[in-house]
Amino acid sequence: MAIKTDTRNISEVKLQDLPLEERIANLEQEVLHLREQAPRADKATLLIFSSDLDKVLAGLVIATTAASMGMEVTCYFTFWGLNVLKEKRVYEGKAVMERMIDLMTPTGPEHMGVSRMNMGGAGAAMLKHMLKDKNVMSGDELLALAKESGVRLMACSMSMDVMGIRKEELTGGIEVGGAAAYLGEACRSGVTLFI
Repeated sequence: MAIKTDTRNISEVKLQDLPLEERIANLEQEVLHLREQAPRADKATLLIFSSDLDKVLAGLVIATTAASMGMEVTCYFTFWGLNVLKEKRVYEGKAVMERMIDLMTPTGPEHMGVSRMNMGGAGAAMLKHMLKDKNVMSGDELLALAKESGVRLMACSMSMDVMGIRKEELTGGIEVGGAAAYLGEACRSGVTLFI
């Protein structure tokens, strides 16, 4: 015998007024809905705002490690973090201020400075040398590993528009999405980080 569930919002119906079979069916639907919306321990979302090499490396290490542990990972790059994904500069058709920002920002992890003691690039060079000596992957290698590992890489559409960054300037395999796309991922993630 099929049980017909009440289509009214459960909050509009007093459960105790329904027959037992309908109460159980309504509660089962609510449990399924809550399960779909609940954060998952096997899902991580990182919002990468920084273009400091040390911070980006930390984010990419966490993302690739989470992916290697079987987690579903999304990295959402916004504002200065978009520079991690840039692989070339395109000036044609850009406004003067967009060109100026492009000239002043790095393209990709290998051209980024560090957050402390950068000293005109010497700090970044020292960090890269120390990483190489310890057989730690570079920023470009970690970004490639993230792609290979199935990490979902997403660029903020609004930040791209504000900063004059076009999709053709980004490395391949990048999705573009707005803040709602990030929030949709973050609210279902057991781990969320802002870098």
